[in-house]
Amino acid sequence: MDWSWLEIKNLLDPSHWLGMIVLAVVLWFAAWVVSRLLGKLLGRSNWVMGHLGRRVDPTIIAYTRRLKTVIVYLGALLLYASLVPQLRGLLSTLVAGAGITALVVGFAAKGTLANLMAGFSLAIYRPIRIGDKVTLQDEYGTIEDITLRHTIVRTWENKRLIIPNEKIDSMSLVNHTIIDPKVLFRLELGVSYDTSIDLARRLILEEADKCPHRMPDDKAPEEPWVRVISHGDFSIGLRLYMWCPNVDEFWSARWWILEMVKKRFDAEGVEIPFPYRTLVYKKDLPPPRPGDGGEGGEKAG
Repeated sequence: MDWSWLEIKNLLDPSHWLGMIVLAVVLWFAAWVVSRLLGKLLGRSNWVMGHLGRRVDPTIIAYTRRLKTVIVYLGALLLYASLVPQLRGLLSTLVAGAGITALVVGFAAKGTLANLMAGFSLAIYRPIRIGDKVTLQDEYGTIEDITLRHTIVRTWENKRLIIPNEKIDSMSLVNHTIIDPKVLFRLELGVSYDTSIDLARRLILEEADKCPHRMPDDKAPEEPWVRVISHGDFSIGLRLYMWCPNVDEFWSARWWILEMVKKRFDAEGVEIPFPYRTLVYKKDLPPPRPGDGGEGGEKAG
């Protein structure tokens, strides 16, 4: 059996099929090592920057980790193509027709490239960050991850919204934690017209002071307050204002206040009114009296 193809020169010759395989394995392993080393370096960036007095945003770290993997392996692929003679001509042709190639590739992958650029924009300008509480598409949730192509949002129901970066980069959304997480809580309540406004206000504020979800007085911009906002058809509208430390506490405070104020109103005899309607059937109406309307009415006039 002829084993001459196993000669050292064939192993090191990228023009030989055996050299191509060896070169591909070596470059893949080198790219893997470089990618792992860069990943560990990026993972240590929080520790390094922390000792310098600054903290690196985890959104940038997560996006950079994914981007560096693409760049490292793409660089290894281009290096492989430049070292293998059979592929070198193809690479030269592609470079010579770079304009046409870029146009064709860009048109074929315009959706992927748009999401990639949008993800880069999100990582740089950071309108949203990993861990932010947001409301978008009528859903409230937490930004769980920003990949090269899409953003993952974990909703309050523990579902995952997968939104392409291009779409999320152009939509309007509410970020509850980007600058200042505290939220002004508002809750509207109605009391009957025979209720003392001062009594209702005092009871609401006493329950608000007991609320475990509101911001402490030493940190809140203002203490809780109540305003009269309307004179409705059947009730006087009151609105409670109260600062909460974040949007999660906001919802907890709403449910707590609704329950506690109802119990307190019941104990103090304060009525929360609801509309009354009286139904009168036509058969129960009294018969018209002579001379009411019609010709008799005209003659009487």
